[in-house]
Amino acid sequence: MRKYLGVSLAVLIMLSELLILETQAAEIATVLRVIDGDTCVLEDGRRLRYAGINAPEKGEPLFEEATQANNQLVAGKKIRLELGFPPRDKGGRSLAYIFVGKLFVNLELVRQGYAHIRHPLRRKYRDDFLQAQREAMRAGRGIWGKVRKSSIIIAIVHFNAEGDDRKNLNDEYIVIENRADEPVDLTGWTVYDESNAHRYLFPSFVLSGKAKVTLRTGLGKNTRDELFWGSRSPVWNNDGDTVFIRDSEGNLVASYVY
Repeated sequence: MRKYLGVSLAVLIMLSELLILETQAAEIATVLRVIDGDTCVLEDGRRLRYAGINAPEKGEPLFEEATQANNQLVAGKKIRLELGFPPRDKGGRSLAYIFVGKLFVNLELVRQGYAHIRHPLRRKYRDDFLQAQREAMRAGRGIWGKVRKSSIIIAIVHFNAEGDDRKNLNDEYIVIENRADEPVDLTGWTVYDESNAHRYLFPSFVLSGKAKVTLRTGLGKNTRDELFWGSRSPVWNNDGDTVFIRDSEGNLVASYVY
């Protein structure tokens, strides 16, 4: 009984924190300069990271274009910001949804194809973000315009392992399929999540024609049918994530949003 009371109290505290964040007054600030496609510095010196999105990092395709798009939207302008949840990232930067007048900057960067969704998202904005990303993907804008045609697809994402994900890592997996008759050399290809915090580099590996390979999160011995990430913690978020696959030259080959 005490266990259930403790869980209920924790849920109530979490809901209270969410309510406070949803109802707190929005802040007005001025952008001093832009750092990249999803980060800026305010006049008071604070570094602001845009909640709900992730733009290309330095060295990745379209980094410069995403940075310029962000610069055009916010540089030198007054913005209204709503803190995200959580209100700070692991690096201590403030996380926020940004508005210039009626323009929703985070959403606009996704719509232009210079950023993709990153969870968690505020529930009231979730549908708008998903629709904007689908539109950008269909139109081939920005990062979605650099997609290389390939027979490789992400067939299955099994993100929620049975029981405690942390204790059952190999029941968290993705299935990659080659739909062509010819084999595809995946050596040097990468798989990563929407936060870009987890990356898997393919070893020397050829996926046969009309074949599938399962990439499991935990430890194990690689075979022609199964590969193991080697992570000691879960990779795929249970509340939503995006799987990306890039070839050895950095071209986007496949993505899967759930």
